[in-house]
Amino acid sequence: MNTISMNNLWSYLEGLSLTSANQRWLGKKLIKASAAKTSKTEEEKKLKKLDSLFGVWANTPDGEQIEKVILDARTADYEREVALMDD
Repeated sequence: MNTISMNNLWSYLEGLSLTSANQRWLGKKLIKASAAKTSKTEEEKKLKKLDSLFGVWANTPDGEQIEKVILDARTADYEREVALMDD
């Protein structure tokens, strides 16, 4: 809404014979609506960020492949000798 429209709206509201209770009610409603839009916007930002992360790990190996690589790396083609600590 542009400035002229906002000023016209304010002039209209001032022209109404609102009691203090009505003004507080209207203020609470406006604040609540504003907070809901802000919350939705923040939620949309979070969802957009989350959506941007999908596929980041698409080319990474799954758990089974990682486990196989670790197990393969642990096996050696030689036998280990136990080193004696006694002289």
